Amino acid sequence: MTGSSERIREVLEHARAARRARDIDAARAAYSRTYEQARSGGDAAAMCEAALGLAGIHAYGMHAGRLPAYLFEAYSVSDGPARVRLAAAIARTWAYGNDPTRGAPFADEAVAAAEQAGDQALLAEALDAQLLMHWGPDDFADRLRIASRLEDAAAYVTDTEARMSAHLWRLTTAVEALDAPGLRRQLSALQRLADETGSPRVRFFERSRQAMHALVLGDLDAARAFRTESIAAGVEAQEADVLAVEHVLGGEIARQSGDVDALLFEAAAHEQFGVSEGVPAVLSEAASLWLDAGEPDRARELLLQVAGAGFDALPRELDWLMAMTQLTRVAAAIGERDLTQDGLRLLAPYAGRGIPNGGAVTFSGVVDAYLAHAAAALGQDEDAARWSASGAALAERFNCARWAELARDAVGRRGGAAAYASAAPITAVLRPQPGGVWTVGTDAANSHLREMKGLAYLRLLVRQPGVEIAALDLSDWAAGHPGSGLGGVAAEPVIDRQALSAYRGRLSEIDRELAEAQEWVDAGRVDLLRDERDALLAEVRAATGLGGRTRTAPGGAAERARVAVRKAVAAAIGRITELDPVLGRVLTDTVRTGAFCCYEPDPTRPVVWRTE
Repeated sequence: MTGSSERIREVLEHARAARRARDIDAARAAYSRTYEQARSGGDAAAMCEAALGLAGIHAYGMHAGRLPAYLFEAYSVSDGPARVRLAAAIARTWAYGNDPTRGAPFADEAVAAAEQAGDQALLAEALDAQLLMHWGPDDFADRLRIASRLEDAAAYVTDTEARMSAHLWRLTTAVEALDAPGLRRQLSALQRLADETGSPRVRFFERSRQAMHALVLGDLDAARAFRTESIAAGVEAQEADVLAVEHVLGGEIARQSGDVDALLFEAAAHEQFGVSEGVPAVLSEAASLWLDAGEPDRARELLLQVAGAGFDALPRELDWLMAMTQLTRVAAAIGERDLTQDGLRLLAPYAGRGIPNGGAVTFSGVVDAYLAHAAAALGQDEDAARWSASGAALAERFNCARWAELARDAVGRRGGAAAYASAAPITAVLRPQPGGVWTVGTDAANSHLREMKGLAYLRLLVRQPGVEIAALDLSDWAAGHPGSGLGGVAAEPVIDRQALSAYRGRLSEIDRELAEAQEWVDAGRVDLLRDERDALLAEVRAATGLGGRTRTAPGGAAERARVAVRKAVAAAIGRITELDPVLGRVLTDTVRTGAFCCYEPDPTRPVVWRTE
C-alpha cells in the first residue's frame, strides 16, 4: 500500500508540474492517471485532489468529458470540507458547460453544508458556485442577494480566493446595474488585494478587469497595457481562462480601434472555438466581430447557425443577454426583419441594464442602444428615438462616451440633441371601468384586468409624480375614506419621543460624517452612510405627521399598511408586466414602496398617463 501511495503522489506531482508549465494536456493526462490509481488504491484524499485539479484546468465553454463523473465519484466517498468543495466544483463544471440546472442541487448542498459547519471560507466558495447557477437574465435580483451574502462571508476571512470572488461578483453586478462608483470601488479593492497578496491569480483577474474599465472609458493604450499584464499574470498562475480572456479583450480592442486585420483574426478565433465547443454565446460574438470586420455574409451564416430555430429557442442562461444583443444587432444590420423583431421583443424587458461579457471581462454596452438600432431597422422611428435617448443617457451615466454615441447613431446625428428630447412618450392607460374592471396598457394596445387593490394604489401614485404618500394614507384614499386611517381604534404613538430624539441626533451626526466621506472621496463609506440615513429618515417620516408631530397608529396600522400596499403594488405590476413587459419594466423602475410610496418618473422613458 505504501508503494502504491508513493506512485500516486509521484504522478500527482507530475500533474502539478505540468500545470505550472502550462502544459494543460499533460496536466490533464497526469491528473486522470492519478485519479485512476487513487481509485484502485482506495485513496479518497488523492481522488479528491486529482478531481479538483482537473476542475481547476477546465476552461469556460469546454466540454467537460469525464470530469463530472470523476468529481461525483470523489464526492461520493468524501465527507467534511472535501465533500463541500467537490459539490461546488460539480456545480461550477456544469455551469461552465452551459448546463447550470444540473449543478444547482450540488451548489445548494454545498452552501447548506458550509453554513452548518460555520466555515466562512468554505461558505464563500459554495456561494461563488451558487452564483453561477443564477447567471440568467431574470436572476439579477438573486445575483445581488447571493453576492451580498458572499461579500459578508468574505469580510470575516483572510482567504484570498474568497475575497477575490466577492469583489469580482460585486464588480459584475455593478456593470449590470451601470453603477460607475460601485465598479471603481471593486476595481480598487481588487488592486489592493493583488498588491497585498502578490498573487499572480488575483493580478490576472484585476488587470483584465482594469482593461475592461479602460475600454469603457475609451482609453485604448491603457487597455492594451492592462491586457498584456493580465495575460502574463495568468500564465504565471496557470489560469485556465487565459486564452479566452486574451481573445475577448483582443476583440474589443480591435473593435474600438477599427483594426480590420485584428477583427478578422479575432472573429476567426471566436468562430473556431464556438464551433468546436458548441457555445452559442461565443458564436454570437464571432458573428458580431465578422460584421465589424466588413464580412456580413460570414455574420449572417453564424446568425442563422445559432438562431435557425428562432431566438426563443436560446436557453436563458449565463451569457444570454450578451448573445441576444449581439445576434439582434447582426440581424438588424443585415436585414433579417423577423429575427430583429424577435430580438426587440425579447430584449425590451431588460431595458436599463448593462451587458457584461462573462464575469465582466468586457462591457458590451446597454440594452437600450441595441433596442434603438433594432427599432430603427424596423422603421419604428418613435421607438428608436426613445431607446436612443435612454441608451445615450445610461451610457453617459456609466462614463462610456462610445456607447452614448452608438446609441445616438441609431437615429442619426442630423437632429442633434433636440431629436432625442422630442421623442414621443408612451401614452399609458390605467383607469377603472364599471363592473370592477380596469383598462391597463397603452393607447395602441390595452387590456382589461379584474379589480386589484394594487391598481388603485398605482393610479393614485402616477397621478402625483414625485410626491411621497404614506402607505397608510394611500390605503385610506384607495378605500374611499382619506384621513380615517385609525378606524376609531385607540391609538398609540408609533415611536416614543426619546427614540425619536435619538434618531434625529444620529441624522445630524450622519450629515457631518457624510460631508467628510464625500470630501475624502470614500465611496464605500458614502454608500453606507446614505443607506443608514435613508433608513432613519423612513423611520422618522413614518413616526411623524404634519409639523413634526408624533404620528399615532392602532396596534401597528402603519406597518400593516406598508406590508399590504407593497404586496398589492408588486402583484399589480406583475400582472401589468405579463400584458405589457415594457410598461411593466417602467413601473418596476419608477414606483417605490415602503412606509412612504412614490412614483418617480424616468426622464429617459417619458410616460403620459390616462387615468380618467
